[in-house]
Formats: sequence, C-alpha cells, structure tokens
Amino acid sequence: MKTFRILVIAAALGSAATAQAGEWKFLPGLDKNFEHGFVASVTGGIMDPQHVSSGGAWGLELAMNCDLLQTPTGVIRTKLSVNKFDKGGLDLTTVELNPRWTVPIAKDLTLGVGPGIGWVKADGGARTVDMFARQAGADLDYRIGQLNLGLGARWQDTVNKTVSAGREGADNWLVQAKVGIAF
Repeated sequence: MKTFRILVIAAALGSAATAQAGEWKFLPGLDKNFEHGFVASVTGGIMDPQHVSSGGAWGLELAMNCDLLQTPTGVIRTKLSVNKFDKGGLDLTTVELNPRWTVPIAKDLTLGVGPGIGWVKADGGARTVDMFARQAGADLDYRIGQLNLGLGARWQDTVNKTVSAGREGADNWLVQAKVGIAF
C-alpha cells in the first residue's frame, strides 16, 4: 500500500508540474484533426503476486490517445489491457485501464507515468473472487514506423478478499515487454 501511494503521488506531482505551462484540452476527441494513435500489442513478462512465487504473465494491450482530456505538455495515453498469470495454485486474470501522461525523451522514445484502475479475478483453487484494483505504473515505448516496442512496470493493489485459506488479496507487481503495431 505504501508503494502504491508513493507511485501515485510521484505521477501526480510530475504531471501537475509540467502541465502548468499551457492550456488543458477537454474533449479533444471532438476536434476533427484529433488522432487516436491506436497501438495493439501482445505482452509478456513476470508477475510477482503476494502469497505465491513470481512467474510468467502474458496479455494484450490496446493503447490510444485519450479523447476526454489532454495536458498542455505531453499527451495522455489510455492503455486498456488484459493479463493472465497462473502459478502456485493461484490463477489471476486482470483487466486494467491505465491512463499514462506521456512525454518524449528522445527521438521516437516516450516515457509515460500514471495511475490506473482494474478488475482482478483470482482463483485460489477452492474459491474464485472478483476484486477491484488500483494501480500505478510507468511505460517506455519506442516507435519504429508502425512497430512499437515497449517496457512497462506497474504495482496493483487489490481490495482484500479471501482468495483461499491464508490468502487475503492478490496485490502484485508486473514487469513486461510489449510488441505492437500502430494503426
């Protein structure tokens, strides 16, 4: 929980500090020149949930420019993802919505940070529970034409529910690589 708070505060301070210089745009998706910048990716990496050892996780992600709000500097990218983890008697499926305040840091290279929300389905063998989740994370994306290569990391804090005997909640870290196509 402490890690989650630190990441959220850092993301909020970073976006507030840089967004002071210009004008906020509300509903930019209504502009006829608005570009969604869709990127569809497959993901793979390591998830480290509480109660079991870390292991492989895979998923899918759809990223796009946010059509509800844009900051004066950088761009808000909305990342919708589904991830799957199954190890040590714990099967997790996550559905996540992660807005990222994204800025260029080099030619074709961007860094995005931000909070997120999610839904987690946890199956501990004897019981399956659905949990709300809040998260914070960061992404690094490199674009080569239509090819998008990325790295991402996020902390997910689940609302504690008994998953199985002795397992309360399913908080986890996820570090992943992404390969996607922009369209």
